Amino acid sequence: MSAEPDEIRWVPVGEVGEVRMGKQLSPASRDAAGQMPYLRVANVFEGRIDYGDVNSMGFTESERLVYALRPGDVLLNEGQESLTNVGRSALYEGAPGAYCFQNTLIRFRPGVEVMPEYAQAVFVNWRRTGRFARVAEKTSISHLGGNRFAKMLFPLVSLREQHRIVEVLNSIAESEWVERHESEKLRTVEGGVISALLGRRCTPHSGMVGEGYVTCGSVLKMTGGFPLGQAGVNPSGRYPIIGSSGRAGKGDRKITDGPTIVIGRVGEGGVGSVRFVSEPAWVTDNALWVREFAPGWLPEFLAIYLNWYDLRKLRSQTGQPLITQGAIKGVPIPRLDISEQQRIVRVRQAWSEELRVSRLRLDKLRALRSGIIDDLFQNKVRPEVTPVVAV
Repeated sequence: MSAEPDEIRWVPVGEVGEVRMGKQLSPASRDAAGQMPYLRVANVFEGRIDYGDVNSMGFTESERLVYALRPGDVLLNEGQESLTNVGRSALYEGAPGAYCFQNTLIRFRPGVEVMPEYAQAVFVNWRRTGRFARVAEKTSISHLGGNRFAKMLFPLVSLREQHRIVEVLNSIAESEWVERHESEKLRTVEGGVISALLGRRCTPHSGMVGEGYVTCGSVLKMTGGFPLGQAGVNPSGRYPIIGSSGRAGKGDRKITDGPTIVIGRVGEGGVGSVRFVSEPAWVTDNALWVREFAPGWLPEFLAIYLNWYDLRKLRSQTGQPLITQGAIKGVPIPRLDISEQQRIVRVRQAWSEELRVSRLRLDKLRALRSGIIDDLFQNKVRPEVTPVVAV
């Protein structure tokens, strides 16, 4: 089977490579002879495999021949609670035979006409555009299914064309990596600058109120938010809905005209988070918001300070992660005059703008990659390998 350099032939996946489900885990296999490490859904993320949490079970010699992995195999999530994650895939690049795989994964072993990197790019596109979700069996756990996957039509092009496509995508991925690295560096430097500004005056510890510090409770008055269902949820709504973990959509109702500070009250991902909100907004009941600030204090400075103080260390250590108003009210805040507060806010705003521009460049690169992938797999354009410059 072959394809002309400038055409795509749509061929069932099962005809361009081997499709195989992994071995089913059973109680007997946990203690059986021939223990081998195996990969499962928890190990396979999009574009990477986590080898840090690997389990073992027994494989016979004949099973090792069937289920052992080798470089170039593509592993896909067969089942997922989230339908959008079905088919999440990564290339295996470990040593030959070092790992086997469980039946929560599907292994695609490309044939001689398919580059592994090209196949994985196709599968990433299928997950992102919902093709895997459309063919998956939808139950409490959504399943892709080896047979359904094998029947999906694969865009087969010549190896020469696959090389060109992979090189284009790799060049964009490299630019994305550089931009992500720059963003991470900016965040690290920003944190250092803010710490340097605050650290000279703000080294909070217990019992220091009255030594140039006041309590948080004397500076701001907090109240709880209201249920999401009362926000008038509407994708075209006028007001952002803010919760413990950040924005939760838009709605037609507001409870604050802003500016305010929203503090995550409960939840593993958002407890102790601090967000400055400059506009009218709705705040959900898993968060607190500031309804009143004392004179002489800038809301944005207080948000910067509380972020730097890290309220997460005040959360309860038992049961559901929780932070109380009482704990927050006792936080010491340094007495800084308005001019010094303004200087810290200006510095933070400058770094925030740098980060915003960096994120914008990264978003454009991701959009460029998605557009190129869509065009390549629909045979709309023929890629040329040229350096990709961050936009």
